[in-house]
Formats: sequence, structure tokens, C-alpha cells
Amino acid sequence: MNQLKDNLLKVIFLILLICAFVIRLNAQNQKFPLSRQDSANISIFEQKAETYRANTFFKEESDCYNKIADIWWEHNYFSAAAEYYNKSLDINKKLANANGIAMINSNLALIYADKGDYNKSLEYFDKTLSIRKARKEKIGIIAAHINMSVVLNNLKRYNESVQHLEKALDLAREMNDPVQMRSCYGMLSETYEKAGNSKKSMYYFELYRDFNELVENKKVKKAIDYAKEQKLQKELAEKENKIKELEILKKNYELYTKGKKLKESESQTLSLLDTISEKDLKLKYIENEKKLEIIRNQQTVLKNKLLIRNIILITSVFLLILFIVVFFYIQKQKSNKLLKAKNTEISQKNKRIQIQKNNIEELLIKTTEAHESIKKSIDYAAFIQSAMINKTPKLKDYLPDSFILYKPKDAVGGDFYWYAKVGYKIVIAAVDCTGHGVPGAFLTVLGNNLLNQIVTISEITNPSEILSKMHYYITETLNQKNGNNKDGMDIAICTVDTKESKLSFAGANNPLVLIKDNKMQIIKGNKYGLGGFADMLYNRRIEITGKDNERYDTHQVDIKKGTAVYLFSDGFQDQIGGNKTKKLRSSAFYNLLYTEYKLASEQQKEKLISFFNDWKGENEQVDDIVVIGIKF
Repeated sequence: MNQLKDNLLKVIFLILLICAFVIRLNAQNQKFPLSRQDSANISIFEQKAETYRANTFFKEESDCYNKIADIWWEHNYFSAAAEYYNKSLDINKKLANANGIAMINSNLALIYADKGDYNKSLEYFDKTLSIRKARKEKIGIIAAHINMSVVLNNLKRYNESVQHLEKALDLAREMNDPVQMRSCYGMLSETYEKAGNSKKSMYYFELYRDFNELVENKKVKKAIDYAKEQKLQKELAEKENKIKELEILKKNYELYTKGKKLKESESQTLSLLDTISEKDLKLKYIENEKKLEIIRNQQTVLKNKLLIRNIILITSVFLLILFIVVFFYIQKQKSNKLLKAKNTEISQKNKRIQIQKNNIEELLIKTTEAHESIKKSIDYAAFIQSAMINKTPKLKDYLPDSFILYKPKDAVGGDFYWYAKVGYKIVIAAVDCTGHGVPGAFLTVLGNNLLNQIVTISEITNPSEILSKMHYYITETLNQKNGNNKDGMDIAICTVDTKESKLSFAGANNPLVLIKDNKMQIIKGNKYGLGGFADMLYNRRIEITGKDNERYDTHQVDIKKGTAVYLFSDGFQDQIGGNKTKKLRSSAFYNLLYTEYKLASEQQKEKLISFFNDWKGENEQVDDIVVIGIKF
């Protein structure tokens, strides 16, 4: 039954809040025309403000602007109200009036909340809170926190709203202020209800209800005590008036007695004796004395009752304060115990974390040492690879208008370039080994040595024959017929016959780009790499076609002045980048070469590097890059 009653109270509470919000929402958007009196008042305040400004009475000028803003605000002219509040705010800033600044910021925050601009409202409430904190105004701090929570609820930022309400609640508890605590519990219940946490909403609603009853009972008791006190004081006043009347009567009697003894008051005495006899007067006096005594006794009793009531009231207040202090002391002790337990747990966790940290630091030192050792090894390997690739004489010594763009992904790379001169023939190759980094670098050593042996020592210059020899030696050297190793190379190789002005080309998976007479030609290589799965693919072709032709084909073209050729690996066109973060692709790379081929070789290289960096942007380089360009 009690649970049903609690739920009913909560529903009623929420309905009232929603109704109030709807009524306020409808009212805040409707502007009300100014009356003649309001318009006249605005004009008067404007004139006064101008006079005060002329006489440097800035405080009074600020008050005038505040009153004008209040009139506009009462009629829902929010922009006009904000304008005059800002005028007042500027003056208060010059006067360094912190309290005035806080009040105006609070009013501006409420205006923006009425307008529905909750972010702006939150900004001004935050300024108010900062000033209230600086001035250590506890009630003002609580009000600012509660106002900010209302705005945050409208923004559906419920977690931040709860944080502000908890801060306000802590301060209200510190002040032992049940009225402020009731407000915080009510707002917490509303906030959790809006956030969809019914359990916490009900918990805080019950606290709100308890503190509401405590506050209301306190108000009722205070009103009853005040009424009783007023009644007692009234009765006491009536008794005192009666005492005064009897005392006057007594004095009159005494005067009468004295007058009786005086001859000059004989006529007055006779007149008095005509209305009342001496005996009756004495009886009346005795009767009045008794009444006076009774009234005095009643007055004493009333004073004692009033004293007892005050003692009971003071004792009740003291006991209530003592109860609240003891209650919060017990709560504080519980919180301290929980905090102590948590601190102990945290301390133990910190010890474990410290041990783990020490282990991690020790491991980090070992890892760093190992990393440095590996890095030194890789750096030296890069030095060896660089010495192997960067031969003397340079390619420009053989072909002056040429360039080599070499950009490994890591310190050492799996792509490399190679060239040599045999008689009047120049052999040039761009080689892409399996993988990159250290594994790829090992294959570059193998590929470089095989090219030196086949071309330089054996003086074989036919591109297809060079590729066939390389394939055989790679397969044998890596024992690929009997083992599981399937590493290999893709290569584009050409031989320039300077005597006959001819160029021979063969490719293992990689093509050659030829540009002559403003026309671009893509000469594709064969679909078999060197080593790896090449034998399996080649044998499969024989099964399908029934023909056992040469594995690699040689393509021969005439060259003349202005002809440009390009050999490359796939690293440039496979780079991720651009607005859509995708691969550049081969067609775009070929168009780039065609666009720049008329430039001198070094300019072409600079253009390629610039384009690559712009295309890559913040993305990581995905593969090693080799591009060789020759212009005849």
C-alpha cells in the first residue's frame, strides 16, 4: 500500500513538473505589448541614466538599465532585455562589482533559457558560478549548480547535470540546510527520470518526500507555535489591561479617601456618597483586590506557560539539530570507513601496479637494448645495401638525361635498381623482390649478385635470356624444387644499344612505359615472375596451349631523340591516399608520366616526389618504390 502511495505521489509530482514546463513554454514565446505606463517608465529611466552618466554616478546608471531590462523581460522581449542587462554588465565590470556581475549573468542565463538557447544560458550560469565560488557564497553556489542542472537536462546532458546536483547537495549537507537538500533531491529524481533510470529516480524522490515533510512539518509547527505565542501574549495583554484598570480604580478610591478628609473636597465627597455608600465602596475595593490577586496569579501562570513553551521549543530545535548532526556524523563515519577500505584497496593495487611497472620498465630496458642492437644491425645492413646499389659510375654518366627515384618503405628495402655497361650496350633493371624490409633486403643481395654474374661477368645482354638465367639460379639457390620457399622477384629490364639506337625489353610481371612522338605505349612483360610459383604457372600454360615457347619474350623498339622510357616497381601506383583514401592505380601513374615526360629528368623526379607526398598525405607508405626514367 505504501509503495502504491509513493508511486502515485511521484506520478503527480512529475505531471505537475510537465504541466509547469508546458505552461512556461507557451508563455515564454508570447510577447505582451507594453502599457502606456511601462513605456513612460522606460523613457523616465533612460533620461535618468543619461543624467547619472553625465554626473559619473555609474552605480545609479546601472540600476536604471536593470529596471528597463526588467520591464522588457516581464513582457517577453528577450533581446531588448538582454541588451540593457549587457549595458549594466559593462558598467559593473568597470566598477568591479562582483555581486552585480553575478546577478546580471544569472539573469542573462535565465533569458537565454527562456529563448531556448540553452548553450548560451549554460555559458552565463557558469560565469555566475565562478563568481559565487570566488565570493564563497554557499547559497549562491547551490542555486547556480541547480540552475545549470536544469539547463543541462534540456540539453539531455544528464551525467553533467547529476554532477552539478551532487556538488550542490554536498554543500547543502555541509550547511545542514534541509530546504536546499530537498531541492537537490527533487532535481536528482527528475534528472534520473529523464535519463531513464527509474530506480535512482524513485530513490531520490523518496528522499525528496522525506525532506519535504520535514520542512513542511517544521513550517506548520512554527506557525502553530507562533499562533500559540500570539494567543498567550494577547491573553497576557488583556490581563495586564485589567490589572491597570483595577489599579486606576484603587487609586481613585485612595483619592476619594484622602478627599474625604479634606474640607475643600466636601461637595465632591457628598456627590460620590450619593451614588455609592462607604460600605459598598469598601466591599467593592476588597472584591477588586481579590480579582487583582487572581489576575496576577493568572498572569504568573501564563508567564510560566510561556516560559515552558519557549524552553520546549528551544529544546526541540536543539534536539533536531543534534539529531541532524549525529545523523550526518554517522553517515560521515560510514563514508570514512568505506573510503579507508577503498584507500587500502587502492594502496594494494598501487603496490601491484608498481611491481608491474618495475617489471615493465625492466622489460622495456631489455627491449630498448634489443631494439638498439637490431636497429644498429639494420642501419649497417642499410649501409651495405646502399653501397651495393649506389655504384660508380652513375647512370647519368652513361645516359645524361636520366633519373632514379628510390624510396624504400623501411631502412632497408626489397626493391632495387641495377645497371651496367657491356661494350656499347647499357643494361638497366628495376627489380621488385618478395616483401620489404629485412626479408626483402636479403633477396636484393641475391638479385644484385645474379645480375652481376650474368651480365657483367658472362656478358649476356639479351633481356629475355637474362631473366631465364635469373629464374634458374633463384630456383636453385633457394632450393625451391625440394623446399617450401616460394620467394621470388618481379623485374623490368631493358638493354640500350647505343650503336644501333635500339632498345630491347623483357619483363617478369612488370611492364615498360615508352613515350615517342607524343604517344604513350605500354609494353607488358610476361606473366611469370622469377622463382616462386613461376614454374607452376608456366607448366600450366604448356598444358593449356600445348606449346613450349620461350618463358620470357624480348620486345625491340627503335629509339630516337625525344623518346622517353620508364621502368618501375609497383610501389608508386599502389600507394594509398587522395580524398577517398584509395590506391593511385596504374592508369593514373602512366598519365602522370606522360604529363611530365617533356621536362628534364631532374625536374621529372621532383614532380614525381611532390605528387607522391601530396597523394600520400598523412597515410603510411605501403611499399618500396623504384622509378627509373630515361630520355634520349
